[in-house]
Amino acid sequence: MQGHGVPQRIPGNAVKLRAAVIGGGLMGRGIASVLSAGGCDVRVFDADPNVPRTAETIPEAVGDTDWVVESIAEALEPKLMVLAEIERHAPINAVISSNTSTFMPSTLSTALAKPERFINTHFFRPADAVPLVEVIPSHVTARSVADRVHGWLSDLGKRPISLRQEIPGFVANRLQAAILREAIHLLDAGVASVEDIDSVVQHSIGPRWAVAGPFMIADLGGLDVFRAVCANVFPSLSNVRDVPEILDRMVSEGRLGAKSGDGFYRDSHEWVAAASRINQQF
Repeated sequence: MQGHGVPQRIPGNAVKLRAAVIGGGLMGRGIASVLSAGGCDVRVFDADPNVPRTAETIPEAVGDTDWVVESIAEALEPKLMVLAEIERHAPINAVISSNTSTFMPSTLSTALAKPERFINTHFFRPADAVPLVEVIPSHVTARSVADRVHGWLSDLGKRPISLRQEIPGFVANRLQAAILREAIHLLDAGVASVEDIDSVVQHSIGPRWAVAGPFMIADLGGLDVFRAVCANVFPSLSNVRDVPEILDRMVSEGRLGAKSGDGFYRDSHEWVAAASRINQQF
């Protein structure tokens, strides 16, 4: 099911691109699926021979492409090495992008001799279901590159959002981090339980934001009302600058959530149900 306001692809309107995805993990497979479903000729390479791939080497994958998406694990040095190899073998006019959720494009583009052709394209998990893709240029990214990528993603049926400048965390992760910081503050202060804080988001602001967003909700509620709310609430909001102690402790104990079987929740049925609800939204 397509999300609210998501552009629809016209059946049979193939996106004529030669594309490559470097990194065939969960995100890479999802991105490759998006490209393939849109009509692109896609090649996938992964360094692990046990991962399904359609190319045996990076040069084979990228040699005649219009667009290469790097989607390996979130580690800076390996990314820089892979991006440099991609550039050595990709056509001179090919766009090179990274699916990173961590590193800014000005950092990653230092690996390239032509950084003006590099841009971040931040897909969200699952990439073939969640509509949004954040498109983040660096200060040296060519405008034509940003425009081409935005257009390709729109034609593929995604909802691209082009940032006007790079910033750590981009937009979505900054908003998510701000909400999680306050949620942890409320938990630590004994205001409400994990389950009740999640329920507040699920059954009030979450559904409203899904169809309108925070600025539209403020307009609909009345900016005078929200001014009063801000004046009353802002002084007491958490403004901690360090990672919350509870997160540090849980990670050090190996409590990583669903991937380890223990996190804020400990019931595998809860995680399965939540994942199912998320997938159904799209």
